[in-house]
Amino acid sequence: MKVRDSLTGFVSIMLLCLILMVPACGPKVKIKYQPVQFSEAQSPYGKDNYPNWQLPPQMMEGEVSSLIYKEKYSDIRLKDTARGTTGAHADKVFFPALGKEIKFKWKVANFGSLDGFNNSPRKELAAYEVQKLFLEPEDYVVPTSIIYCVPRETHHQHNPYTAPSVEGTDCMVGLISIWMLDVTVPEVLLDETRFLNEPNYAYFLSNLNIFTYLILHQDARTGNFLVSKDEKRRQAFSIDNGISFGTWPHFFFGQNWDVIVVPALRKDSIDRLRKLQRQDLDFLGVVAQLEKDKNLMLQPVPAGKNLDPQKGVRFKDGTVQFGLKKAEIDGLWERIQSLITDVDSGKIPVF
Repeated sequence: MKVRDSLTGFVSIMLLCLILMVPACGPKVKIKYQPVQFSEAQSPYGKDNYPNWQLPPQMMEGEVSSLIYKEKYSDIRLKDTARGTTGAHADKVFFPALGKEIKFKWKVANFGSLDGFNNSPRKELAAYEVQKLFLEPEDYVVPTSIIYCVPRETHHQHNPYTAPSVEGTDCMVGLISIWMLDVTVPEVLLDETRFLNEPNYAYFLSNLNIFTYLILHQDARTGNFLVSKDEKRRQAFSIDNGISFGTWPHFFFGQNWDVIVVPALRKDSIDRLRKLQRQDLDFLGVVAQLEKDKNLMLQPVPAGKNLDPQKGVRFKDGTVQFGLKKAEIDGLWERIQSLITDVDSGKIPVF
């Protein structure tokens, strides 16, 4: 018994030391802010503003989201995704009203809490909304995501041992995210030489970095970022944003994009952020709301009053709310102000 206790204590001490040492293993960020070799980078769009989207994000948020709940789609064909560590699956659904089959990524939320490390629907939904603060839809860097509660009977076709996500309901809560087209995992996400000399390249990487900085994205693992296969229009996307807004622990190995790593930023994006006031961010406290119906299904309803600003997921009388905590929103506001200050002081060049 004494040997076992001693061994347990030794292992515990070693694990604690490892945890304390991990931050030191993270990359030493050496940011080289410098002016680009062009005066501006105009919006690089032509006839097709959404070459990497199956449908425009506005349509996904509106018509497709409505159809998913209205038609109660049960023809789901789940397959494990090529990448990912949190149980994500590929899912194809045919929409008769659209005459189109759409491919999604589907990930079930954590049982009971509906929130967890690297599996946080509330943070994914909030990240999608944050990009709207400074980007037009054609510039979005996050695929459209929709909170959905699949009837448990349907989900049992793939996993017969799952219980309802929320006690007193009969469905599985998860996140549906649209699958992007003609994209790939880049060998190098940021090529500084290209950034300084190619307006289109800088345009898209600036969009991505402002976004990752604002949400405090701290998961640089391969596969979390995708870029268009079209090198002349290399739009970049952040497809996994669960480790964000101050998640602990986070990913220490590799260059996280929670800081500004590009040489300069788009002036138009900064100017849009200037117009915000702190109260303009309060909507992030409730980014989705579900209510239990007579069939024990959780259905989407308009966002109501924040039930508890100190929590990210809230449960009350058949209502489930998803959103950022007040402290997380305060942190976002502080990062916006810090970014503007760095630009105004000349620390970060703009184009």
